[in-house]
Amino acid sequence: NLEMRLDTHRVSRNGQEIHLGSIEFNLLRHLLQHPGKVFSRDELIGAVWPGNVYVDARTVDVHISRLRKTLNQVSSRTLIRTIRSAGYSLEGSNP
Repeated sequence: NLEMRLDTHRVSRNGQEIHLGSIEFNLLRHLLQHPGKVFSRDELIGAVWPGNVYVDARTVDVHISRLRKTLNQVSSRTLIRTIRSAGYSLEGSNP
C-alpha cells in the first residue's frame, strides 16, 4: 500500500499522496531498498545525508519521527520499527 516514484519524487500510501521533505524521502527510499534490514543511526546518516554535512546521531530520530507521523496520517499501521540499541528497520514481508 506504499508507492514511491523516484522519477517524480512522489510517495503515496493507500492511494493518498504524501508530501515528504528531501531527508524523509531519502530515508524512506533507503529503507524501502532494504526491507527488514536494521540500520544504525550512523549507517542512515552515511546513506542519506551529504558527506560534507555534520549530522548528530539523534537528528536521525527527529527525521524518523517526522516520517512516521506523515505516514501514519494516511494509515495507522506503523511501517518503521525501532530496534532498541540498534537502529531502525522497515517492516519487511519476510519474518
